[in-house]
Amino acid sequence: MNQKVFKVMGLLALAMVFFSPVSMAANIWATVSKNKVVKNEVFQLRVVVDEKVSSDDIDFSSLEQDFYVSRPSFGSSINIVNGNRSIRSEWNITLAAQKLGLAKIPAFTIDGNSSKPIAIQVTQDLDEPKASDLVELRTSLDKTQLYPNESASLRIRLIVKADPRRLQDPKVLPPNADGLTLTQIGEPNQYQSVLDGVEVTVLDQNYRVTADNPGDFTLRSAAFKGTVIYGNDRIGTTKLITIDTPAETFDIKVEPKPDGYTGVWLPTSRLSLAQTWTTASGEQVTPNSVLETKVGDSLTREIIMEVEGLPQERLPEFKISYPESIRVYSEKPQFSQLDNGVTRMTLKQVLIPKQTGSIKLPSFDLNWWDSQNKQQNTAHLDSLTLTVAPGESLNTSVAPPQYSAPIETKTITVNDAGFWPYLTALFATLWIITSGLFYRSRAPKQTINQTSKLDLDSSAPLVDALKSEDYFKAQHYASQWLTPVNVDDEKMRKEIKEELDLMQKSRFSSQETGWNASNLLKLIKKVDKMPRSNNKPEEELAKL
Repeated sequence: MNQKVFKVMGLLALAMVFFSPVSMAANIWATVSKNKVVKNEVFQLRVVVDEKVSSDDIDFSSLEQDFYVSRPSFGSSINIVNGNRSIRSEWNITLAAQKLGLAKIPAFTIDGNSSKPIAIQVTQDLDEPKASDLVELRTSLDKTQLYPNESASLRIRLIVKADPRRLQDPKVLPPNADGLTLTQIGEPNQYQSVLDGVEVTVLDQNYRVTADNPGDFTLRSAAFKGTVIYGNDRIGTTKLITIDTPAETFDIKVEPKPDGYTGVWLPTSRLSLAQTWTTASGEQVTPNSVLETKVGDSLTREIIMEVEGLPQERLPEFKISYPESIRVYSEKPQFSQLDNGVTRMTLKQVLIPKQTGSIKLPSFDLNWWDSQNKQQNTAHLDSLTLTVAPGESLNTSVAPPQYSAPIETKTITVNDAGFWPYLTALFATLWIITSGLFYRSRAPKQTINQTSKLDLDSSAPLVDALKSEDYFKAQHYASQWLTPVNVDDEKMRKEIKEELDLMQKSRFSSQETGWNASNLLKLIKKVDKMPRSNNKPEEELAKL
């Protein structure tokens, strides 16, 4: 009997082991914070399972058809009360209805058990703001008809009228166009402003739209996508308002290059060309006039061109042919982008005459196509005539010393002159010694002071110009300094000339030479300390 009881109890235990998963299947239920909401209103969904499960055991992607779905928050807990142990797994999700009418939260299933579906009634809130009341996107294109290489300016302005901190996942989709070149101009500019008495956040960004080939093209401007958390303090609700501003489109027509156009292709609605002539001393020269100068003196020609609707890389190079009697140093063109969409190019050329006579610096004509009036125009720069005189030579000749012809002496023989010759010779000797000592103590000091003062005064402007790296003035002052200075050392003259040439190349050449004025300053200091002739013969002392 006991054995039969034990067998029955064993069978019951075994049955409990096999059938416990079915009889103790997990229970699952779902609840919402409210089942009557307005469109975009936020409410909570909670899903609970009474056993330990994984966070990815339920797929909530089916909710995305009717609701905005936040990232689920998941957690598991174990509670023991009076020896009773319970396990709980829970998901919390924020939802917002996106469609009017009846929305449905489906049943969720785990281990064969399912929750009950929930019906959500969605109505329209008449007080809900429009998307444009929260975020506004404005775009403008200055022209829709272009020529190859010509550009239009696309301006994009995003105005956020809500608190920027309430924006979720904001995305500004950039513009695009097939067959056109889009270039971003600068960095986005974000700032605070006031619109209709309300403080707003503004984001500005500009683009350059450049035509490459003739044809008809479509430009799609920027678009904005994001979500704004909007709270209604009157009824105490919070909404998630989806913002989806589509891109505005522009039809652009690119005309072909007109037949019969001559010169470099420059299509633009506005072009201006100006120039200035400046001497080494900083004086402005009137164009189409005559300038008197010297060999070796520099003259700067600065050309400024302003073009609207043409990017830097589409501008041509200026080629001006100068006569062989002019040495030309051209700087690299400098470009700047103005706020009104105008590209400015500045070109500096330093011109140095190499020979005397009358030299005409040529004028310059630039053809361009007026895209607004559809006609060819020509920009003109006047010429300048130079009257070049001989320059100051570095190798100034030194006048040969003058020598007096030997004075014929006559010997007189005195017989029996007594002591008077001896007395006269004594007084003459003392007078010569005294005079010699006097001139020796006075003359050298006076000469040294005068020479030092002359050299210091004449080289000071040149030294100042070199230290301030004003090589225009340095070239001018170098010729002035060398005028009264005679350098007898052939090697010294050659070194000074080489340094002056290197100075010109380092300032005006398109390639870097790495030259600095330290060596030239040392040479100037050496020359200032050297004794030099002033081209005058030494005066002879008067005969006694």
